[in-house]
Amino acid sequence: MIAYCAIDGRDGRSVERNPLEVVPSASTIKVLISLALWRACEEGRIDPGQRIEVAAARRPGGGGLLESFDADSRPTVAELDLLMLAVSDNAATNVLIERVGLDPVNELGRELGLEHTVLRRQMCDERAIAKGRENTTCARDLARLMLAVRAPWARHTLAGLGESHHTDVIPRYLPPCERRVFCKQGELDGRVLHDAALIEEPDRVLALAVLSAPGAAPDGLARLAAAAYRSL
Repeated sequence: MIAYCAIDGRDGRSVERNPLEVVPSASTIKVLISLALWRACEEGRIDPGQRIEVAAARRPGGGGLLESFDADSRPTVAELDLLMLAVSDNAATNVLIERVGLDPVNELGRELGLEHTVLRRQMCDERAIAKGRENTTCARDLARLMLAVRAPWARHTLAGLGESHHTDVIPRYLPPCERRVFCKQGELDGRVLHDAALIEEPDRVLALAVLSAPGAAPDGLARLAAAAYRSL
């Protein structure tokens, strides 16, 4: 299954293929978690400067840089958000899911008009996976989600995406141009490979999502992304 959705942020024009095909979201769900976090911070429900004890935050099976930190380290909530977005740290993500809660994340998704994007479990939760609880999304939702990171209260999410270490899909074959690309990939044991991005150019803003299940070759998905970009 190959799907994509590209939306012009100026007038809402779009090009799509299989835009509502529901698939496991993998790490792309972390963008919505980050937005829900910063919404909660804006409303005063969470302090982004709160420090989290790494020793208490470690969970078996999560994975990520956080698990390699010194046990006495105390990163802030904001720093965990950066780890989640820039290097897709699963352990940091799970700490933030506990702080924010599943319901506020999903409520924000509905508010943003995301029809099939649902957070049902933490990252790498084998018990939940065995029970069939899967985090899901679709191409249209991911494109809409990337447009949402332009909101003033979402500036920290945008900054974190701008630090992404995973930039080998959507940005790879875009034609030369002055632009900034804020992207988030998702990969799940070969079952899926997705990428979603907000692309800022001097004369337009574009949201683009490309999804594959089972996971396509990164080069092929990158070429598809470039073709969708050119068609809009």
